[in-house]
Amino acid sequence: LEFLEERMQKIEILRIESLSRAPLVVEGYLFEGSDPTASSIAIIGAMEGDSILPLYCASSLVDFFKNKIEEKKIKGNVLIIPSINHYALNIGKRFWPLDNTDLNMMFPGYELGETTQRIAKKVFDAISGYTYGIMLERRPDPATCIPYIKLFKSGYEDLKAAKKFGFKMIHHRTVKSIDTVSLQYNWQLWGTKAFSIMCPHENQIDKKTSSQINQGILRFMDKNKIIEHHIFNGYESTVINRESIEVVKSPKSGIFIQSELAGSYVSKDQVIGEVVHSLEGNLIHTFLAPCDGMITCFYSNSLIYENAVAFRIAKIG
Repeated sequence: LEFLEERMQKIEILRIESLSRAPLVVEGYLFEGSDPTASSIAIIGAMEGDSILPLYCASSLVDFFKNKIEEKKIKGNVLIIPSINHYALNIGKRFWPLDNTDLNMMFPGYELGETTQRIAKKVFDAISGYTYGIMLERRPDPATCIPYIKLFKSGYEDLKAAKKFGFKMIHHRTVKSIDTVSLQYNWQLWGTKAFSIMCPHENQIDKKTSSQINQGILRFMDKNKIIEHHIFNGYESTVINRESIEVVKSPKSGIFIQSELAGSYVSKDQVIGEVVHSLEGNLIHTFLAPCDGMITCFYSNSLIYENAVAFRIAKIG
């Protein structure tokens, strides 16, 4: 493993000086492959300040490449950037703390623009030119979900490659106007086959979920001959779109209790949850599955509001 330490380069992606605190220094871990003809991959962890699971998954991958794989089995270059928005992470804030802007809405960046545009430009320059790109994203809504691939219908996407992760589901979604300034879209536009891995909303580390995510990433890298690290095959991914998803909203506010987990298969009219009166304790609503399918996510807070999305179910057939 001494050779791995030599092959690993800790590179400075960007540095921003601060008047009141330590500089913002974003670093990446580059593991050089032994085969110059092999495909390469860049992996982005926490871009937001509340993305703890993406941070943990990315840092675990750094540990894997430093300490748990033989150097001869790394064929292509692997770049891992575990965190970008340190300032937000330090105070538990989702967006860039100074002006509340979303870094993932600033790509491909602008070197003479606002701070977040400059950060995006530096990051984008560092990750451009890789064959594949992976973003670890936390769901923006309060939802517990299964890990899945989000892939834009940009015209540049690689749906066949997305199936190599072996996740249960690929959400192949239409590009909205706001998506054109996201990292995934711009990565695809500039020639990298990019994918987002969507992680649950919760910030408590679930090692089972993080293991599923990292196994999917390593499986993808093995199947694309970036590394030699054979693991069990995953699922034959089901590709869904917006029309494949049944949204179940709560007609009442109160205490929300789900009776089925994300990833569970349900039958039409099966009881999947309930709402209890928050003051009187009586049952005021029972959720029934509107179709046969799989629960992809459910509301993650114990108090639910009227018209909040309680469940999303991928329909079968």
